[in-house]
Amino acid sequence: MCCYTRSFFCMQVFKRGNKMKYLTVYQVLYQAALKDNWRIAEPILKNDPSLARHKISEKGETVLHIAAAARSTLFVRKLMNLIEKEDLELLNDEGSTAFHFAAASGVVEIAKAMREKNVKLPNIPGEDGLLPITMAATIGNNDMVSYLCEVTSLDVLQQVRYALLETAIHNEMYDVALNLFKKGGGLATKVLEGNASVLYALVKKSLAISNQNQEGNWERFIIRACSPVWGMFTSAISIARMQFTPCFRRVQVLPEKSLLKKQAGLLLEELWAEFQKCAGDKLFDLVEKSKLLHSAARAGNVEFLVVLIHNHPDLIWKVDKNNRTIFHVAVLHREEKVFSLIHQIGAIKDLITLIVDNDGNNILHLVGKLGLAINKQKLGEIDAPKNKIEQSVPSDADNHVFLESLQQLLLRQTEVIKQITESMCVKEEEKIMPPSFLRVSGAALQMQREILWFKEVEKIVPLSFLRMKNNDGKTPRQLFTEEHQLLLKEGERWMKDTANSCMIAATLIATMVFAAGFTLPGGNNSDLGTPVMLTLKGFSVFVISDAVALFSSIVSIIMFLSILTSRYTEDDFLVSLPAKLLFGLTTLFVSIVSMLLAFAATFFLVYNNHMAWQPKLIAAFAGVPVALFGCLQYKLWFDVAKSTYWSKYLFRPGKHSLY
Repeated sequence: MCCYTRSFFCMQVFKRGNKMKYLTVYQVLYQAALKDNWRIAEPILKNDPSLARHKISEKGETVLHIAAAARSTLFVRKLMNLIEKEDLELLNDEGSTAFHFAAASGVVEIAKAMREKNVKLPNIPGEDGLLPITMAATIGNNDMVSYLCEVTSLDVLQQVRYALLETAIHNEMYDVALNLFKKGGGLATKVLEGNASVLYALVKKSLAISNQNQEGNWERFIIRACSPVWGMFTSAISIARMQFTPCFRRVQVLPEKSLLKKQAGLLLEELWAEFQKCAGDKLFDLVEKSKLLHSAARAGNVEFLVVLIHNHPDLIWKVDKNNRTIFHVAVLHREEKVFSLIHQIGAIKDLITLIVDNDGNNILHLVGKLGLAINKQKLGEIDAPKNKIEQSVPSDADNHVFLESLQQLLLRQTEVIKQITESMCVKEEEKIMPPSFLRVSGAALQMQREILWFKEVEKIVPLSFLRMKNNDGKTPRQLFTEEHQLLLKEGERWMKDTANSCMIAATLIATMVFAAGFTLPGGNNSDLGTPVMLTLKGFSVFVISDAVALFSSIVSIIMFLSILTSRYTEDDFLVSLPAKLLFGLTTLFVSIVSMLLAFAATFFLVYNNHMAWQPKLIAAFAGVPVALFGCLQYKLWFDVAKSTYWSKYLFRPGKHSLY
């Protein structure tokens, strides 16, 4: 009743013709359109259908603009029965129709209802000449773009097809991009500003190419397991999902990502097939201008490189402006999958590794580089005052003036040195570092990965390159040591802090379980000195678990003590330190489990005869700290284990076949 009363009041207000009352009607229509409340708007618009053409907002939107933007589906469908088709072509102050708002909303049903009334809507450009399909693609409304692709005039679509294709790729709407590409050829070789072809949009996208097994063993297992049974299983252990959210999120998105990868791979193969229609020289020229190869190597997109090089092996010889091949770029940006392709090119590998860049760096020098160089301009400022001093050597008559000038220059030099010292103390993460480097957690494990890279590249270069000096007069090892000084110190600090914290816990456990071994539950027999509860089954559990806790905690202390007393050389980070940390964490976890098991056994032995259910409950609660420790520390343990033992497979020749 309230809604109808309000509607009647609004109608009366409108009939009076007062400007302020007009505004009241506009406000009612605006709110009704926003809330999809057709019951309020219907009597007003039926009384005067011309209100549907009025601009009711500050930006000149009609009620249809507001309803379409607010995704008010029912409101739009009902409104179509009251307005003329020309009313749908009305523009707001920015030059957009209501259909543009519908395209941006992503609700296909609204767009269908409006197009049924006026078939010209998809072809009407809006602000800055944007078509509705372009707006939907920019926002990333996949379903809306698919629908508009079918209803937009082919002539109009051809004018914006290239921009749409590139936008669809950037927003990972690969099915739409394939549809657009198949509507006509010639797109792949069209070069945009900056020499970036449409292929460039796929450089940083994850791909799955045909006849290549892209998923690893773990991913294939998860994808196959994503069935209704797997869904029931994941819902049954929803509590565990709170702690292991990253793992379960990976389980849920893998099938969707796998489909996107396959669609992206198919699109790349279609585009590259179109690309290869160019003459040989033109093809190589387009690839070089677009910087496709080196951009893909920098992004670690090995699938992209396999597609391009498979039919044109000569592309591996292409160098960038710094005279670096894709393998040099892969080493510089620590992309092991791309670098592993070098094992598939046979004897050409030996020739590729001989290439030296413009700075005199061979491929092993590039391993020594960590991030982009900093402070070059400030270092230049240091040299400048020195040169000025040398040029300003005065005569004896000018000693006073010279001393003043020298004092000013020295103050300036001191200031510059202070600035450089402050900037050199920044964390490694503040440098421009390769994304693959930052994916490794902890400075110690990052240092381990860097040394692993150096050892691996060292295997494929000639012995003379180990002592070769670049333009700065540094050998690869000297450059590596200089660039990794801060990382080495940070890794040492991280290792010591971790070892200290864990050793405190291990020491406390060893102290408690040692005392518990001579303070037996139930006491000792006064005549024989034997434990009173020696014959009970639970007593064996207590003795064994207490002994295991003691020995494992002592081993853990030894491991962490050896970490604290290590020399912390570069090679220590490769295997020695990570292995000690891994073994120490493992024995610490075993000692915690054994200690709690000993506690549960003791509690059960002492109170089992006096209480009914309490000992069982308390013994069960002993598992909570174990589960908590495992949940909080599993990520660290897994990272250390992966870096220590699984990283040896990092540079193994992959499953991607170049030829």
